[in-house]
Amino acid sequence: MNIETKWLQDFLILSETRNFSTAAQLRFVTQPAFSRRIQSLEKSLGCQLIDRRTSPLTLTNEGEAFKPTAQSVLHLLNSSAEKLRANSYAQELRIAATHTLALGVFPKILKTLKRQLPNVSAQLQIADADDCTKLLKSNNCDYLLAFHDNELLGKEYERFELLNIKLLPVALTTALPQWINNERMPYLAYQSSIFLGRTVDNALTKEVTAKLDKVASSSMADSLKTMVLQGLGFAWLPDYSIEHELRDGKLTVLETFSDISELSICLYRLPTNDHTKSVYWQGITQALEFD
Repeated sequence: MNIETKWLQDFLILSETRNFSTAAQLRFVTQPAFSRRIQSLEKSLGCQLIDRRTSPLTLTNEGEAFKPTAQSVLHLLNSSAEKLRANSYAQELRIAATHTLALGVFPKILKTLKRQLPNVSAQLQIADADDCTKLLKSNNCDYLLAFHDNELLGKEYERFELLNIKLLPVALTTALPQWINNERMPYLAYQSSIFLGRTVDNALTKEVTAKLDKVASSSMADSLKTMVLQGLGFAWLPDYSIEHELRDGKLTVLETFSDISELSICLYRLPTNDHTKSVYWQGITQALEFD
């Protein structure tokens, strides 16, 4: 049996798009050439994978059964090849990150990378979101670790989604009794100029805002966390940064207010023709995805 890996990639794209023309465009080949490649795969396997009589196309029973196999084969091949390439030489990666992510997320990423790609080292550059973006645009860093923000980052960047988080409205448990009868809750806010500030501000209704008594604001989630732990007020904090405090009962989630969810933390880079950098990007993103 002689099966080319590009046929497997073609099949998986077709299984998602259910359209030969669309799949061919995504694979950067003509539709006739794409169709011939799918036919070659079917011939090698000795069965029909695609039911061409339906619109949109559907997979045959054999196609549905083969799909996870194709995914597994490609994953193993790509992961092994890129890991071998990435391990064949060492490189220091310059990663720019905001203060919040530098403290809360970067150490976890570095731990994963060192476990999967031991020859990789990282130089962390900390700045606010706008300056981090400028570092990436000017090629003064290799990657940017940031919340996904359409106002800062457009389609010209390659993006790898690391995780989705929630912002939870939390307060020091022992401080809550003194606020029960208050008409307005002491509130610790993010500065409106940063992404988390804009995110929280956009989520607040007029009714909620009327219940808040803003005590202080900061550009750093960890600064707000410190103030919350001192009983100065409540704040919307990233779930990953308060796991221990919630588990130990030191902090309490306020049911009066809603969580702010579906925030994506991503790793960005500028596309490049440099093969070495592309190999690293593939190896690093695969290490982070499949750890």
